Amino acid sequence: MQHLTQNDFQNFSECLQELYKTCSFEDFSSHILAIISKVIPAVDYTYTTLSFGNHKATTIDYQPAPGFEPFDTANFEKIAHQHFYENPLVGNYLRTRDHRAHKVSDFLNEQQLHRLEGLYGKLMQPRGIRDLIAVSLPISLSNTSASKLCFGQDDIIAITLMGDEIFTERDRFLFNLLHPHLLQAQQNMNQFTNIQQDWLQQRNTLEALGIIAIDGDGQVQFMSKLAWQWLNQYFQDKCSTRCLPENLQRWVKYQLSLLRRSDNIPQPHLPLKLEQEGKQLVVRFVTEQPREQYLLLLEEQQFLTLSPGALELLRLTKREAEVLFEVTQGKTNPEIATTLSISIGTVRKYLEHIYSKLQVQTRAEAVVCALKQLGTIG
Repeated sequence: MQHLTQNDFQNFSECLQELYKTCSFEDFSSHILAIISKVIPAVDYTYTTLSFGNHKATTIDYQPAPGFEPFDTANFEKIAHQHFYENPLVGNYLRTRDHRAHKVSDFLNEQQLHRLEGLYGKLMQPRGIRDLIAVSLPISLSNTSASKLCFGQDDIIAITLMGDEIFTERDRFLFNLLHPHLLQAQQNMNQFTNIQQDWLQQRNTLEALGIIAIDGDGQVQFMSKLAWQWLNQYFQDKCSTRCLPENLQRWVKYQLSLLRRSDNIPQPHLPLKLEQEGKQLVVRFVTEQPREQYLLLLEEQQFLTLSPGALELLRLTKREAEVLFEVTQGKTNPEIATTLSISIGTVRKYLEHIYSKLQVQTRAEAVVCALKQLGTIG
């Protein structure tokens, strides 16, 4: 069993604290390579996906140790593809599915290694590399469902260290000691990435809605872009995304005062309506968390222009809609008959059909009912 010094434990503990810091999917590989470099000395540190279906190694991230020139990752991938099974670590994983730390020197002596044209002759020898040690992690699929189309079930991430000396058992011990923490950090990263994506999706959804969140003092906590646009369109005093127009502030304070009253019967929160050029902005006050958070829901409504075509939306025939439109213009039955070139009796017949469909009994009731259903009056 390997014995670690107090300094080893101190360094390892500090690295673990750094490892568990919140990290995004994009930064994860460089984050863990930097931490591993503080635990195990090497010349090169690589974070590579191994695709066994097409015998391909794809370098996701690479860090050389200080003082060493970086190698050509494109050339590295080419060599790895051409000589995929020369690496004994690949064959060992396929046989054992063991994710723990293994060294090339576990399987090949120096003479056997030197006979390998690709792994040694083209990759290791030019950089003075004598040994490789690697652990593996499962491919992270949670960041995007499309990843399932790119990787096979058995594909892995290989974290490989290349050293100019044979790696020691102490190095293996530290790598294996670190391995379960790398797995946990990967799971944490996946969860963080999912939460981040969910949050971005929710934020994009909120931005597409007219919504404002305020606290118990009426201070703006969040304002969507659409809400900000509508406020600047319907209110004379321009506002920022952190404050409300003065008139809206007064209305919000009144709504808050209704909540603070001690009456047992709650006061109704009637919406605020502002009209402009055939449209109206409707602002509704919603209690999200009493005395903590409230929502203002904004909706822009288009007024329907009163016309025979609009009246057809009330399930009236074309001719019935034309008759009712003339009624809204204040015309008598004889006047309607003249305008539409029909008899007065026919006008009365159409009115009976209109009353039945709208469930009213008089001309005045028909007009009011039609205007209400079309939203031109409240």
